[in-house]
Amino acid sequence: MFTGRVDLLEDLRNSLFDAFPATEKQHAQKRFVVFGLGGSGKTEFCCKFAQDNRQSFWGVFWINASSRQSIQHTYSTITQAGGVEPNERAARDWLANLDRPWLLIIDNADDLSTPLEENFPEGDRGIILVTTRNPINRVHGTVGQGSYHFEKLGETEANNLLLRAACEPAPWSTTAKDYATKITNHLGFLALAVLQAGKAIAKRICTLANYLEVYDRSWRRIRRLRRKSDQGGKEGTINMNVYSSYEIIFRGLEATDSLATQDAVQLIKMFSFFSWEDLRIDVLTMSVEHPRRQTRHDEDEAAKTTIKPIVKPPSWKTRFKEWVIWVVTAVQKDITGSVLPAVLRDDKGDFDEDRLMDALDQLNQLSLIYYQEATESYSMHPLIHTWVRERPQMSTSEQALWCQAATTALARCILLPPLDAITSSESLRRHLLPHISHVLKYQKNIATALLDNQKTRQTPWLILKHDFGRAQAIESAKFSLIYVQNGYFSEAEALQVKTREFVCARLGMEHIAARRITLFLAGTYSLQMRTNIAAKLQEEVLDACKTYLGPKNPETLKVMNSLGTSRRYQGRFREGRQLLESAIEGLTEILSPEHEDTLQAMDDLGQLEWMYLNYAEARDLHTKAVNGMTKVLGPLHERTLIAKEHLAMACLSFEGDVLVDGPRAHDTMVEVFAERKSRFGKEHPWTLYAICNLARVKSGLGNHEEAEKLMRTALPIAQRNLGENHYGTLAGQAHLGKVLVRQGRLDDAETLFLDAIKRQKYESSARDDGEHPDRIAVLFYLLRCNQAQGKIGDAMRVCEELVQAVSTIGGQGLGLLHPFAKQLQVKREELKQLLDLSQVVASSDQEPDVVVSLGKELIPA
Repeated sequence: MFTGRVDLLEDLRNSLFDAFPATEKQHAQKRFVVFGLGGSGKTEFCCKFAQDNRQSFWGVFWINASSRQSIQHTYSTITQAGGVEPNERAARDWLANLDRPWLLIIDNADDLSTPLEENFPEGDRGIILVTTRNPINRVHGTVGQGSYHFEKLGETEANNLLLRAACEPAPWSTTAKDYATKITNHLGFLALAVLQAGKAIAKRICTLANYLEVYDRSWRRIRRLRRKSDQGGKEGTINMNVYSSYEIIFRGLEATDSLATQDAVQLIKMFSFFSWEDLRIDVLTMSVEHPRRQTRHDEDEAAKTTIKPIVKPPSWKTRFKEWVIWVVTAVQKDITGSVLPAVLRDDKGDFDEDRLMDALDQLNQLSLIYYQEATESYSMHPLIHTWVRERPQMSTSEQALWCQAATTALARCILLPPLDAITSSESLRRHLLPHISHVLKYQKNIATALLDNQKTRQTPWLILKHDFGRAQAIESAKFSLIYVQNGYFSEAEALQVKTREFVCARLGMEHIAARRITLFLAGTYSLQMRTNIAAKLQEEVLDACKTYLGPKNPETLKVMNSLGTSRRYQGRFREGRQLLESAIEGLTEILSPEHEDTLQAMDDLGQLEWMYLNYAEARDLHTKAVNGMTKVLGPLHERTLIAKEHLAMACLSFEGDVLVDGPRAHDTMVEVFAERKSRFGKEHPWTLYAICNLARVKSGLGNHEEAEKLMRTALPIAQRNLGENHYGTLAGQAHLGKVLVRQGRLDDAETLFLDAIKRQKYESSARDDGEHPDRIAVLFYLLRCNQAQGKIGDAMRVCEELVQAVSTIGGQGLGLLHPFAKQLQVKREELKQLLDLSQVVASSDQEPDVVVSLGKELIPA
């Protein structure tokens, strides 16, 4: 509901659209800042401007700038319009290069730790409106007077807003106007406080005549209970006007004895621990439906299990441990229970969605939450969001209760693999992230407050401490899944480490939960290129599986396969091959050759055979994997697409030459790229990987310009989204260098190779006594480049480093048995001949170019 400030809307329009004549190009980004106290109508003003002028913009976008994390999240939602990777930098780059008129509203830019200018897209395009409490930010205005200072509405505007919100029938009587003047004056003409007053009157919690009497009682009550931590000074007093107006509505809700209003009270208390914006309805319904689905899946999987683990007679220590775990779990279950608002409980399968909508409608009618039809979600004003959570009547214990309710609701939304692979999962993951971050932050603050409260008690009573139990372990594991899927690996790691410590200490590695969380953590380490620590965890799980399940159990064999893959990344090829071959043999015997896990192991072994330069064997394994997965999983399943991609790349040699079926490999990569672009977007890591491999095939077929164009499109995105030292980025950089060599642009290629071989880039993945395989590959590409340049001395030095590096592959000198070691010996002899020739040339009258020419002739085209 917007009223007033029509003259400012017109002035802003003139300032923004008249800054440059329509016939001229915009030469500078247009920015305008609206600053002032919370609740003064800044956001509503900017939204009204966007609504009135929507025909002037191709797109209108909104950013929540209240914190660093909310900025990142809301920027990531913008990327859906641009089809780029969902992260802040990608969104800002897309806007900076968008050649269409756009408006960006940067709302609540009050976080002093984040400079406002860091949130602006670069360049001279677009119009930006900023709302902030911080007057310093007005320096960023670039058009007109640059900023408006909002404090309060005019008397007439405030009266109109109050009477409209109160649903007073027009025309308004003199008496009604007089009451309105007294009320709005008492509220300091603050827009949000006036709006809340009107809603309280509309709901008949009070009347125009007695509103001020009710308000004064509310004000005195709040002042009496007001916490020491509340804001003081002018803004604190003005916020109290909003809080007092809100308190009247809230107490009116509490006093109403209907089911809908009681549900509404519980919901809004829970909402205050979510993020204040984008509260999706489907998240609430999923918190009921997904646990049912997870339970059915777990029961079905248990029924399918036919292979029994090794059963050993339990020792007395094991029996005692199991008894302690049973007691502690029972006690903690009694303490925590399932903390949820009554409307979201589904104890008897009687969840009523209509009842939920009635409660939400109650809150929406009172403007305590606002419905956004485009996103089917609700938002709260930040001041109301804070007051619900921090009102004096809300004790720390009650805060803990409703924070746990919010945590429980979010955790119940999240399905564990493989059920998380549902159509809406990617959108859901992005949506849940800010809410998860908020509840975790509040959990930490509440835990500190509870500890402080205990320290101040005069009499020490025995208190049953509830710190981190089974429920918290499950919640942390689920939240870490969301962090991983959104690329926040450090946050995921912290949660997984804590969960693993708890589960392993309580249950030990003999329990499947301990093994699963350990493998989950290992996977997170792998995504951070920390292959060494990932492999150590996988070793630990494999040992446990062999002990408690036996060497022929499917779980044991799957872990064996995962460790074998890690060994490949570590350069321990021989050990990796042994693990993978054993996994395939066991899975074939126990599950069948056509089982998806067996096929996965075949595909992984195929990659290792390619690194042994056994190209035909690699293609045979990948072909079996592709055919089997197509039959079992379908032709477009992601695991099938990965196998297809591996088969296509097995048609190329280590040097990048097409060995067989070049056109077929090209068509396969076109299919994989198109499917991933459609499914994940053009900036997803899997899509970038497909672009790089498609470019490699094109270059192998001689289409070097097309290959370069593809790689130069993907590489900056990989550097931005994955990081410059990510193995995917480094591989893309190396393959681009190979394309440049084929084009004769040797100096440019050398620059790329020299950057990609920096040893520190591979430290977290290379074993202590050896080099990372990817670095060895790039060293070889550099050698060939230096040779083609005629830099025979440089090429020889790289060759000597390569010989030493290859000898460490697999540890204990096993690299000397690798076929690549024999190729290097041939290359070293070749370079020695060229060095001897260069010395002869140097002592004769021949031109040095002769050596360069001979060096190029010794390199295959």
